[in-house]
Amino acid sequence: MTLSLCASLWQACQYLQMKIAGSGRLEESPTAPQAVLPARHKKGNSRIRWSLSLWIAVALLPGTALAGSIEFPVNGTALEDLSFLRATVQSRDRGPGTFERTTNFADIKAQGIDCTATKTVTVNGTAVPGDPTTFKTNIEGLGVRFYASKGWQGGATLAPFTESLEPVSSLTGSFLLRAEEVVYGVLGSGVLTSLPSMNITFSGSCFPTVSRNQFIKPGTVVTLRSCSVTTPMVQVPMFPIRLSDLPVIGSTAGTTPFSLGLNCDRGIALYVTLTDASNLANRSTILSLATDSSASGVGLQILNGQTPVAYGPDSPLAGTPNQLAVGGYTAGGSMKVPLQVRYIRTGSNLGSGSVIGRATFTMSYQ
Repeated sequence: MTLSLCASLWQACQYLQMKIAGSGRLEESPTAPQAVLPARHKKGNSRIRWSLSLWIAVALLPGTALAGSIEFPVNGTALEDLSFLRATVQSRDRGPGTFERTTNFADIKAQGIDCTATKTVTVNGTAVPGDPTTFKTNIEGLGVRFYASKGWQGGATLAPFTESLEPVSSLTGSFLLRAEEVVYGVLGSGVLTSLPSMNITFSGSCFPTVSRNQFIKPGTVVTLRSCSVTTPMVQVPMFPIRLSDLPVIGSTAGTTPFSLGLNCDRGIALYVTLTDASNLANRSTILSLATDSSASGVGLQILNGQTPVAYGPDSPLAGTPNQLAVGGYTAGGSMKVPLQVRYIRTGSNLGSGSVIGRATFTMSYQ
């Protein structure tokens, strides 16, 4: 509008611009625009021309277009959703770690990027406490990690992160986008309905900002493999022995077999942890006597094959101290875990009486 006014009212425009150049302020003059110019301007209008060109330059600046551009993805405005398997079966007590990964590649095109670009990769979700790169889902113990290309089209980098990108005159490539399902605690089961998402934003002074969200399709069904215990209470009557059967400390006698009964899904790595019910902190291979025992100087040992079993905490988590592997992967159906128990002399003063020990067992299905 300013330029069209100056074009139609040339004399008035000259007068006003002369006033700008002379005083630094725009003033309305009650006098007509044919006012006499100062003597130093009579021989030419170079200063008036300079003022007019300055006016035009300032008027055109707000409409200047950014030179560069980024297409991500090329010929589109949205990224294709990542997708996990529609159904997955996991062992109930499997340890922390990744069990599924899904990857897409999106075309990216950059033209005329003559400034430093900033790539910001964030995750929309709730991080697992103590792990800023794993984000919760609606299933207990199951999280998601995201990865995106390093640089313009490099290898996978764990999100979230921010980095600067070098200027490029022309680039066409593939941008990696990845998500992983991660177990970070005791795993639950159900249908994945609430999942985190990743955002990738390119920004800079020489191109319009481009921001895209990477989503994961919901609906994956997580089912757990496990076992049921068919012998929740195991009573082991032991044969009586003589004091002379345990002549020195460390002597053993009276070995008695017993077993734990289970019914298991197929494909489970089976583990068991025995806990001393009379002394929960016991990590030795000798089971403490219960308070209703009357014998002294003696204890009990449980054996897996010929190896004494050490006691541990009451926990099904993978890696629990003194957790015992009791076979390979289950074939499915009923099975037994064979064990033995025996007397062991623990003290120099050996006294006769009843010997009673109590232990609990915790199964872990990995």
